[in-house]
This record gives sequence, C-alpha cells and structure tokens, in this order.
Amino acid sequence: MISRTVQFVIPPLIVLGAIVFIAQLGSPQQAPFGKHNQAKIDEGRFPIVDYSAPDSIDVNELARRKKRSAKFDNSDWSINPKAVSDTTVRVDFVDRSLPAFPISQSTAIIIGTVSAAHAHLSNDKSGVYSAFTAEVNEVLVNRSQSPIVIGRLIEVEREGGRVKFPSGRVHIYMTNEQGMPQVGSRYVLFLSGGEDEGVFQIVTGYELSAGKVHALDELKGPKLYEMFDEVTFLSELRAKILNL
Repeated sequence: MISRTVQFVIPPLIVLGAIVFIAQLGSPQQAPFGKHNQAKIDEGRFPIVDYSAPDSIDVNELARRKKRSAKFDNSDWSINPKAVSDTTVRVDFVDRSLPAFPISQSTAIIIGTVSAAHAHLSNDKSGVYSAFTAEVNEVLVNRSQSPIVIGRLIEVEREGGRVKFPSGRVHIYMTNEQGMPQVGSRYVLFLSGGEDEGVFQIVTGYELSAGKVHALDELKGPKLYEMFDEVTFLSELRAKILNL
C-alpha cells in the first residue's frame, strides 16, 4: 500500500491536533511536525546518513548497495534538504491487524543480537532506509531461500532513518507505530523476504531484556506481550509454530 504525501507547515500549538486528524483519515498519508511532539520517539535508535556523503569507492560494495537501494526509489517521503520541518511521520501505513505472532506473514523468525546499524539513501535520494546487522542466536523458522546459520550474521532492513542535510540539520523519517532495533540488544525478529542476497525486511519484533519482553512496534497485537515474562513468551511462540 503506497501512501500519498501531505506536506504542510502548522503553528506549534495546533500540530498535535492536525496529526491526530490525519491519522483518522481513511487513506495513508504522511505529515511533518516539530521536535516538541517527539516525546515518544527515541531518535537514537534511528541510524543516520549524510545526504552529501560520497559513494563508496569500492566498486563491488557500490554495486551491492545500489541494487539494495533501488527498491526504495521514488519514495513518497520525497526527501528534500529544504524542508522546513525536522520530522516526517508516515501514518496509516502499517497493518494494524498484525497478530502478536505474524508467523504466516514471515519467511523467517530468529532470535538474534543486533550488532550494527546504518542508514542509507535510495539511489534517487527520495527515500531512506535502515539496515541492521544481527548475529543469529537461534533459528525458529526459515522458509526463505537463504540459509540462516546460528552464529552467522544476517542483514535486516526497515524503511526510515535520520538524514543529515548539508546545512547540518538532521531530519528524521519514520513510520508511525514502527520502532527501530537498538544496537547491542537481543530480539525475536519476524522477517519477510530473504531472496535478495539474504537481506530480510522486519515485519515486527520483540526486544528481550532482563527477562522481559518489549514490543518493537506500537501495535495492538504485539503490545499484548509488553512486559511479558521472556521464558513464557518464547514457550508460547514455539508452541504456536509447532501447531501450524
């Protein structure tokens, strides 16, 4: 589902009301708003890319990155260094009916630790996406065409990220109700794709920390397990997988 772009500038006192109104509309949209409305956004989890950074001089790496970035061309985010806002949020874009365990929507389900994160621009610089490197701790499901091996690294992606413009200003692009994994943290990741050189896209995920579970996304299904006991959560997930 492709969202249409709505770009506008609103006085600070009515920004929040405008965002709520937009989120209630029937079709996907996006809206810019200021940092005063970002109380729930952990910007540190969003990797950053320099808009003016030169391309890699490694020919093989350049070709690899261009291939992976092509699918984000012609983005409805329409990244613009002259944009007056500092945040663009895409709303009504996620599947709010996503179940807590989206097994059928996933080609792979792993437990892994995120070891690195980088943001990249699309080839035409209209879009931005974040690529995360995860060390595989356990493979729960793999229906993809790519091997997933315990102890090896895989790359997972999610649209969005921070862009640093030539002016020095940093603009964050995100999808409402979707979070980003944090480097150093351990996750259960539900993944789709895998056909493109073993690169996966994040369907949703859960952070496992101090014996508790934290939903990556602000969605009704995954939020059912917020602060759940990790052992019980994993037991229920494994049982669900076996019963399918």
